[in-house]
Amino acid sequence: MSPAVISVTIHRGFGPRVGAPVSLFMLAALGSAVAIQTAALASDAADPPLVDLARHETDNPEDLLTTCRTSDAPRRVCLESLIGPLETERWTPLSCSTFFQDGWDKPYDSVDHQIPRQTWINSADGAFYRLGVISGAWGQGPAGVPDTSNGSLFLFTPLSRRFELGWFLPFSVTAPNVLGPAETTRSGVGDLTVAPRFMLAEEKHFSVTANVYARCPTGAVDTGNGVASLSPDVEFWVNPVPRWILRGACGVTVPTNLTPANTPLLLANPWTGFNLTPSAFSSIDARLAAGYYLTAGDTPHCQHLCATMAANFHTRTSGGNDTYFSLTPGFRFGIGNNWYVLAGIEVPFVGPLPFTEQVIAQAIKNF
Repeated sequence: MSPAVISVTIHRGFGPRVGAPVSLFMLAALGSAVAIQTAALASDAADPPLVDLARHETDNPEDLLTTCRTSDAPRRVCLESLIGPLETERWTPLSCSTFFQDGWDKPYDSVDHQIPRQTWINSADGAFYRLGVISGAWGQGPAGVPDTSNGSLFLFTPLSRRFELGWFLPFSVTAPNVLGPAETTRSGVGDLTVAPRFMLAEEKHFSVTANVYARCPTGAVDTGNGVASLSPDVEFWVNPVPRWILRGACGVTVPTNLTPANTPLLLANPWTGFNLTPSAFSSIDARLAAGYYLTAGDTPHCQHLCATMAANFHTRTSGGNDTYFSLTPGFRFGIGNNWYVLAGIEVPFVGPLPFTEQVIAQAIKNF
């Protein structure tokens, strides 16, 4: 996406008033994570006093990084994680037993890229990245249902070895118009998802992360968006034998802003949003993917060419028994200068089906 830790919680019937308390909980959880990192870093007494970066305006990231290294420890670690050079020789293993002591004061550094841990199409991650993704998808509608499309931006921003933020924005969504004539569509911006991610353990051949995908109601309800939900999960990445990778996740989704008015609209487009997470009901979510690397990183063309197969499963736990299951065969390869190309075709087998098949293409830029 080493055994994965599986946690399943069944939720029933959050009312419309739950949105505000849960939003406060999301902010409190994110603040606690930042506080843990700040507290861990503040214990480094060897760092020089704070430097006012506002007085060091520069367009050169290297100059900013140099200034930051003379600043306080939290800012130094965050800035080096975001814009510093990746020094794989500095990488050291992390364990669950030292989660609160080790890694918060270390800038993000990637593992040796003999086997990259970059994201795949429609799969769980189970690893930290420093990259951006532009994604496009087109789905052929079943009989009587119009075609759908989606354009999204993904961004992974590590702040230390233990903590990073994921950002997932569908900037263009076209979905069936549930309020208008049949076979018509509505378009708009989708729901932004922000994901605090924690590295529980990382070895050279496996890693495990805990994540909370917080979906924000930034999109329109008539396109299956306008949803506030929490999707906590545990994800893993493992390299059991040379060239083979397994990755997966298990978690739940809990919507928090349902009302009698918007629930019927959201149920009309149930499997939308980031990675087809459900919208208008609680569900159990599971993902599993396998990939085989056909080429190495020093190949003249198609570096790190990998064939992948991803399975996605969601089943409703309240208000009904809808289940969704799909398979997505795909591939990825490098084209140079830290750019990668990915493509896949998602085929759903269990419905309600939002499409008969969906073509997905992505471009990744490491930075």
